[in-house]
Amino acid sequence: MVRLVLRLAVIAAATIWLVGCQTAQVGPDRPGTRVRFKSPDPQKWIGTQAFGERRSIYRCRPLACAENSVVSMRSAPSPTRSPDLQALQKFAQENAEREVAQAEQASTEAGNNKFRDFTLLTAPKVVNVREFPAIHWEFRGVDAKDKTVYIIRKIVFAGNTMIDVMSLSLGLEVARRNNNDFVAALEIEDFAPPAAPAAQSAQAAPPAR
Repeated sequence: MVRLVLRLAVIAAATIWLVGCQTAQVGPDRPGTRVRFKSPDPQKWIGTQAFGERRSIYRCRPLACAENSVVSMRSAPSPTRSPDLQALQKFAQENAEREVAQAEQASTEAGNNKFRDFTLLTAPKVVNVREFPAIHWEFRGVDAKDKTVYIIRKIVFAGNTMIDVMSLSLGLEVARRNNNDFVAALEIEDFAPPAAPAAQSAQAAPPAR
């Protein structure tokens, strides 16, 4: 399943990832966003970091999950600190259709290792996660061993950073729970830049009579 995660991660990477560096240190006098990935239960999950990438993959230890499960986490700079909710909803739908098409194309080219019948389970939606806007997708596909795999994916727009959490499992509810657990375990420090002088003046001005 780890290979499947990597294959889907490559497909998902076409989303809106941008090249750039995250702020190493943040605080009230150093605006920015700092994100740390963290296992919700180190006794349950074995984590590895992809070399040269801001991505970590966690595999559930044998017998520690009701179903075979893997979680991939990745971060990248966000194109904006304040995404428009309607724009996010439109992107969520268009990206879901694109990922299904790309997965189908990849399955055609992969031969015996193909991941087929990749479909969207529910309508993509914009949700609130940890007080940040996020996109939520649910997919289903069939692997090379004819097992149904469920993929729950969230992209959280936390300040200057996008956080992509992709949970795969042979059980739908297990995949959902694992995704929620890893999102809840994220350590996020976000400090917005000071308001522009014009905005500050507008807020300080008395109401017109």
